[in-house]
Amino acid sequence: MRSSSFLAFLVFLIYSNGHLLAQHNQDAGQDSLRIGLVLSGGGAKGIAHVGIIEALEEAGVRVDYITGTSMGALVGAFYAIGYTPAQLREIALSSDFRDLFSERPQRIYASNYEKIFDERTIVSFPFQRRSIALPAGIISGQDIYTYLNRITWNVNHIQSFNEFQIPFAAIGTDLETGKAKVFRSGYLPDVLRASMSIPSFFAPHEIDGRLYVDGGLINNLPVQEAYDMGADFVIAVDVGSKLQTKEQLTSLTSVMDQAIRFRIIDNVNIQKELADYYFEVDGIENYSSSDFGKAGEILELGVQTGKKHLEAFKKIAELQTGQLLQRPNNPPPTPIPVREIIIEGNSIYDDQFFLDLLDFTPGTALDPDIIENNVTRLYSSRYINNVLYRLEPDDDQFVLHLKIEENIENRLGVGMRYEGSSKASLLLNLSIQNPFDTESIARFEARLGERMNVRAEHVYYSLFESRSAFMTSAKYITENVEWYNDGERIALHENETIRGELMWANFFSTNNLLSVGIRKDFTFHRNKINPESIGASADDYHAFFLRYMRDNLNRKSFPERGRKLVIETVASNPLFFSPITFTSSRFYYYGNIAITDFLTFRHGFWLGYTTGRDLPWGYWLTPNRYEPYFDVIRFGGVSQHALNSRNVQMATTGLQAEFSRNWFLGLDVYAGRFMRKWNIDVDRDSPVKAISLSIGNLTLIGPLELRLSHSSLNRFHAEVQVGYMF
Repeated sequence: MRSSSFLAFLVFLIYSNGHLLAQHNQDAGQDSLRIGLVLSGGGAKGIAHVGIIEALEEAGVRVDYITGTSMGALVGAFYAIGYTPAQLREIALSSDFRDLFSERPQRIYASNYEKIFDERTIVSFPFQRRSIALPAGIISGQDIYTYLNRITWNVNHIQSFNEFQIPFAAIGTDLETGKAKVFRSGYLPDVLRASMSIPSFFAPHEIDGRLYVDGGLINNLPVQEAYDMGADFVIAVDVGSKLQTKEQLTSLTSVMDQAIRFRIIDNVNIQKELADYYFEVDGIENYSSSDFGKAGEILELGVQTGKKHLEAFKKIAELQTGQLLQRPNNPPPTPIPVREIIIEGNSIYDDQFFLDLLDFTPGTALDPDIIENNVTRLYSSRYINNVLYRLEPDDDQFVLHLKIEENIENRLGVGMRYEGSSKASLLLNLSIQNPFDTESIARFEARLGERMNVRAEHVYYSLFESRSAFMTSAKYITENVEWYNDGERIALHENETIRGELMWANFFSTNNLLSVGIRKDFTFHRNKINPESIGASADDYHAFFLRYMRDNLNRKSFPERGRKLVIETVASNPLFFSPITFTSSRFYYYGNIAITDFLTFRHGFWLGYTTGRDLPWGYWLTPNRYEPYFDVIRFGGVSQHALNSRNVQMATTGLQAEFSRNWFLGLDVYAGRFMRKWNIDVDRDSPVKAISLSIGNLTLIGPLELRLSHSSLNRFHAEVQVGYMF
């Protein structure tokens, strides 16, 4: 709630900023030399602009106007709204743009339904009218948009950029007309997001019904625009890319890139002739626009170039009569009272659905952390493609406007995997939104390879307010099963299952999944070798099942934090007209505790208990075998089916270290009892023990892992796995 002290502080902040702005604009009009600073685009290379700004302030140059394009607009805007050179340096070195551009929704906020199927495909395409449609951009720009809102929080209520401490303008390109758009007013995060929307990488950004992409396509060095604002002396800094040589034009991408650069460089050549003082950052040609991981090196190039021009900057400063604006550090974001939230753009999910996800109470004081967390919850739910938001003053409070872009696209996903047990596999996944009505999802999935799995399901969420849904599904599953006894392979068969299910579950909750249902299985055993030793039943049956799952792992592959718990009971009995009798109960827990930023303690337990003589293959308990709700329960040093059993008592513990970005080293120990009959007598069924050393990498095609193990069953066992589990 709003307090009197908070209102006093808010009034003081607005008065102070207004006083500084008025003072700056008045002094700029009286100055004998009004300086315009022009910062070009260049992606990561634009970080060098920070070093130039440091040199300008050291020389005493008073910047009266700033224009910028793309990354130049970003740095220029931050300087214009009050960030000091020291703060700009901190932002440049602490912001991980690679993570912002990777745009990974936070898995913990995904629905239970999406968690079951996430991290399975490596590429996904919109699917329309029986054909694949490429997306407008590789990423939507959600994370960078949220980042811009955070950094510009204290001025986002200011519409006219002339009211900033330094008047500012940014350049975008109208995607329909191909003409440059000079933004001198508007919502600053929107403008910056539009100015840096690299075509094909970022989706175009919409402002007032128009689509915009990177301003560098038309005007990467907006010198004339600085004069138009009122400057009579312009300093232009260029970090843009140059034309490539014949020797460099060796690939399709380099040729296409060169073709785009022609017009950009022609426009830059015209603009640089208009500047009073133009220069390029020395050595910047050795870096690419995507080298955000080298921010420190690029910033140092700007520092060294600034020192080279320092004397010239001092001479320019001597021509100014106005004093360099002394501004305090841009204050940290201040919580502001929000009276209400207005939601626009939603057609499928009602306002209350989003308000529940946001967990908003009217009158609450919000800051960037709270809003960012709540917007991340929306975006990570997987039902939203993009969330644009802005805060607008309303009397003594604010209104938060949310513009929602719902995820109503049909998508075709493709996954690939290689592992020693089942060799290479291909996954095709087609998800169709609202196939029969406006409150349903249909999914068709096929795993092709040695182990086949075909699945079709329809989820109807008519009870969306309670986050629950009904699912009907049909599956076809095949698997080559090796049968072991005391570590020796004694039999082999191909297991085929056709399964139909009807299930109710709260699929659209994000934490606890409770599901109950009935399934009917038709089972076939083929290609049997030594069939009398095969312990699994081939009888058809139907069964009831009850399942509870809680999954808040931050990711499936090499998780750093979070836990997963699955409890499942399945029962088949003549009492409800099934021809065979069996029960299967499983308890699985897997936890990860972050000890440091790079070290994780991981541990797990697996208990399994079955009854009945006629136990179908799907209920025999075996580690290192993929199941949708359990994923893969690992036990080092053994092949996939070597520990088939009716009952299991297993524990594992280990450490995971991220020794380099997305590179992981793991050490795990295992102990387990795999029993024909349940008991707690260790002497009767001695534990199998194992230790594993693994090295893995999160790659563009999914996780890659090499695991070397030693167990009491095998002296040595090596596994190589590439791709997501499915």
